[in-house]
Amino acid sequence: MLKKPRAYVALIFLGLWAVLLSGCSLLYKGTGNTLIAYAEDEAVPYILATGDINFSCAMVESFAPFLFSFSRVSHSPDQLAILFYLMAGSCTEFKAWEEELRYLRAVYAGNPVAARDARIAQQRYLSQVAHTQWQGYKALALRYAEPGGECPLLTNDNAEFYWLMGLISGLQALLNDIASAGDAHVPLDIGAKIGRAVRCLNNDKWWGVPEAIQASLWLSIPGHQPADKQPMQILHQALQTGSQQGITISHVLAVQVHSGLGHTEKVKQIIRQQSQAKISRTEHPGYQLLNQMAYLQMQQFSDRLWTAATGSRTPIGEMGSFWDDPVEHIDIIEIDDIL
Repeated sequence: MLKKPRAYVALIFLGLWAVLLSGCSLLYKGTGNTLIAYAEDEAVPYILATGDINFSCAMVESFAPFLFSFSRVSHSPDQLAILFYLMAGSCTEFKAWEEELRYLRAVYAGNPVAARDARIAQQRYLSQVAHTQWQGYKALALRYAEPGGECPLLTNDNAEFYWLMGLISGLQALLNDIASAGDAHVPLDIGAKIGRAVRCLNNDKWWGVPEAIQASLWLSIPGHQPADKQPMQILHQALQTGSQQGITISHVLAVQVHSGLGHTEKVKQIIRQQSQAKISRTEHPGYQLLNQMAYLQMQQFSDRLWTAATGSRTPIGEMGSFWDDPVEHIDIIEIDDIL
């Protein structure tokens, strides 16, 4: 006689447990939707408007995994993933830069063992960077469309911005994977896809970056330069557009190209121009992070040149100048002449 009541109690307990679990799932989903909306509407504009790289890296690296975990109970935040993976990869790239400078110092000091160890460490970091930024490119394909085909419907400036950031993420993933000896296995054919996908954006509206990306791909990948185009001229025009609009992403792409081609004097020239522009221009208040990131990347190229030539990085306050610049004549006034 007691078996049936016990069975009923068990069924009731299981039913209540299912309701509670369902309620938790709904709660998690609602929380996830709220947090994703907050991140898109408030957190991202806040990050982009700040020029504090360390603060932004800490925020992205700690907040992104928590935010992405809500894809288990809600829609996947692919749009946010585009930017967050790009930024997280760039934050890891700082570590690769330090290993590269350690490598150059070891070469300068004639220490092959330390140089080899530093190069290995650099390539490991670059592999991590490429893998992370490759995730940003894949998030772009999930959110909008696979780059390289027909242009997706980009309904507003926000969508166009994320499209641009996703293409940059793919380009940087490709270049960093090549630098790491292909350890992240980023497909080489995405270069051509990115080149076609930048045509979906207005070049003048987006600081000359679309044409800078296209020209960079033509110059960096052998056999891709069309006969009827002048990539160097296009790249130069993109630099002018970026300088006029106060966003210097194109300068970084240009320096990467010229550095890869061994054009050291051209690299120096662009660094000088970018350093002077940083002092003279009024930076766009909504994109200070992009400019600060670009400045740090330019500083890294300067540090490479300084370290290879002198054994140490760019001295404080001398960004835009180099060890072999001609010394200006300064009239020295003796203290006795003043007294």
